Amino acid sequence: MRKRYRLHLRGHEQLDRWLVSYADYMTLIFALFVVLYSVAMVDKDKFRVVIEGMTQAFEARPLQGEGLLEREGPAIVPPALAPDKIIPDPSQAQAIALAPISGVPMAQQGEPLPTLDAQLRKAMAPLLEAGLVDIQQDKEWLNIALDSALLFSSGSAFMGPNASPLLNSLSSILKPVDNYVRIRGYTDNQQIHNEIFSSNWALSAARAEAVLTTLIGQGIAPQRLAFEAYGEFSPFASNETEGGRAKNRQVVVAISRLRWVAPPAPAAQPVVAQVEQSAPQADAQAIRVIALPGGGIRITTRQD
Repeated sequence: MRKRYRLHLRGHEQLDRWLVSYADYMTLIFALFVVLYSVAMVDKDKFRVVIEGMTQAFEARPLQGEGLLEREGPAIVPPALAPDKIIPDPSQAQAIALAPISGVPMAQQGEPLPTLDAQLRKAMAPLLEAGLVDIQQDKEWLNIALDSALLFSSGSAFMGPNASPLLNSLSSILKPVDNYVRIRGYTDNQQIHNEIFSSNWALSAARAEAVLTTLIGQGIAPQRLAFEAYGEFSPFASNETEGGRAKNRQVVVAISRLRWVAPPAPAAQPVVAQVEQSAPQADAQAIRVIALPGGGIRITTRQD
């Protein structure tokens, strides 16, 4: 009787062991949901700050604040040198100077566009009030739109009497700085075809080139300049009215926020004395070709 009771208890113990595995399983499920909940409740602002700090550290860019998360403590990456203190590698100076605007490094910042904007508006205040000049600024360019009637006669690319004082005022502001400058020519859609210009495109190119040549003559480095021709294909207003066509006849002087860097002066080369060689004397044994009376030829080295 006692043996049967023991067997009964042993079987009961074996049947209850599943509770231990079930409890472990429930514990793991609970831990899993706690982790998922904590991941779902991430502070996005702090997470973004962490990612930004890691990106700056790997790319060696200066931090915007003093710390990483809460902007406390010393910066992980030391601040970079100011743009005006960056010394380019002499071996790369020529490549930087000749690079197009799209390839100029960010460190090559020119005179701030708001500063030039204020100077130009002060110098051209009467023309701005009369609507003959318009100045617009965006992130990349400061655009000075000049009415073609101020510079040229109708259908012509020869400078008129008003062009000289206007461009003198403009060059006095552009000459002290090193920003890139693009001169862009535009016309209306009235077709032109004469002995000088075969199309509006040619007219807009000639006008832009004339302005560029004048700026070079007033002392602006030609490496900073280029001209572009758009003809009738980039209108500012509708060509259906005379007012719209007049607005489309423009020369735009666009000033870039980036600057041109002059290449370094070449190093002085040592002067090597060269011995002047005398002219070679005629060879006494020069070959002569003599035509024979019968139609043949004779080759000889005799000079008699």
